[in-house]
Amino acid sequence: MAESLFDLLKGYLPASGDQQRQEPTRDQDRYLSRILSLRLSDLSTSETESLQQASHSNNVSIQSLSSRSYRTTTSSFEHLRTLGTSLQDLSSTTTDIRNAVPELDESAVKFATSYSKLSDTNAALDARKKSMLLARQAEKVQEILELPMLLSAAIASANNTSSTGVNYSQALDLFSHIKRLQILYPDSEMVKKVLVDAKVAMRDMTTNLITSLRNQNIRLAAAIRTIGWLRRVLPEISKQDVHSSQATTVPSSLNPNAAVLQQEDDFGAIFLCARLCTFLTMAEALAPLRELADQETAKRNQTGQNGRPAEPVRRSSQHSYAVQGQQTERYIKRYIEIFREQAFSTISMFRNIFPPHENQDVADDDPLRLPSALATFPSHLVGLLMETLRTYLPNITDPASRESLLMQVLYAANSLGRLGADFSMMIATLPPGPSPDIAEDEKAEPEWARIIRKHRVQSARLEALAAGQEQAANKSKFADIAVR
Repeated sequence: MAESLFDLLKGYLPASGDQQRQEPTRDQDRYLSRILSLRLSDLSTSETESLQQASHSNNVSIQSLSSRSYRTTTSSFEHLRTLGTSLQDLSSTTTDIRNAVPELDESAVKFATSYSKLSDTNAALDARKKSMLLARQAEKVQEILELPMLLSAAIASANNTSSTGVNYSQALDLFSHIKRLQILYPDSEMVKKVLVDAKVAMRDMTTNLITSLRNQNIRLAAAIRTIGWLRRVLPEISKQDVHSSQATTVPSSLNPNAAVLQQEDDFGAIFLCARLCTFLTMAEALAPLRELADQETAKRNQTGQNGRPAEPVRRSSQHSYAVQGQQTERYIKRYIEIFREQAFSTISMFRNIFPPHENQDVADDDPLRLPSALATFPSHLVGLLMETLRTYLPNITDPASRESLLMQVLYAANSLGRLGADFSMMIATLPPGPSPDIAEDEKAEPEWARIIRKHRVQSARLEALAAGQEQAANKSKFADIAVR
């Protein structure tokens, strides 16, 4: 029935598209079925209202849908409008990618061949491997680069703290570690640079050690430790100067122990030079007294030029009388005290630090070996003392003062005589002083002979007194033992 009604009303329906539909749509079929179910009176009365209500409801629904989805609808419209262009672009891009795939494949094969682990001819790959290795070993490399700074810090702290031995020992251990690294990696530029910096620090340590040998109150234990450190430091530093070491080394073919003995003599010479600097520094500290003595020398020379005899003269002062040459006497007395102290301590320490070698007698017969520094050191010190006495002793015209000073010189000579450096007879070379008031039979005796004779008498008395005290002490000891 719906189809028959549709055929009847098809002529009154608006055309949709190019051709008019021959069959009703589903909505049309459903509406025609509804119309057939109504009565004829309903078509003219209630159906019109029902259609208006449905139209109004659809309008409201469309308006609600438009207010909720207008953005989505607009965006969909825009996308739909550009969809054709986008599809064309996608097609052209796909074509370009398809054409670029062979070139990409060729580049990938070339990259894989160039940067393969089996390839050793790529400089960039080698640089990358080195960079990665450096990144993995960065902490170890930093520790190696910090070794010279640690070495310098240990050497610097040794001069400011009381634990000098510990710091110097640590510095020597660090330097030995750097030398082992240089042996393990002889071609490493970094290790070579670290070794150069370490040698600079060790030169500073050597300077500090030699400076410590110039300490005025150095003890035997400290001197032995310092020489021991120098024995470890100097050979390592001197290896870099091959030509100088070959020039100063004694041929070992003549005497196999010559090199060892010569090295010990070198350390001995360093020790004696340091102690000589100490003596000269202490003597230079007497410069104010020396200046006063020079003034008295100038007055003496002026008196001699005027033709007046050089006799003991007393100059009046505000409270007492001062003998001419008193400042010179003070200077010479202090100079002799410094000489006696430093000469005895230096030679005695030298004999303890550098004992005679077991092959010393055989080495002394070698004509190419230089003499020991100790053989000339006492004579050099005595020469300095004698030169000072010859210069300033004529200023002293008081016989008692001259005798006191020369007796002090003889005591210093006896002190060095215990170490095999007696120079008592050297006072015979000093200029004589004014003749004192003595007996006629003693006037022919020189001043130095008279003073030596008096010194021997006093020394004999002192020895007898010391022997008597020792015997008395032994007797009292035996008596105490007997009583017990």
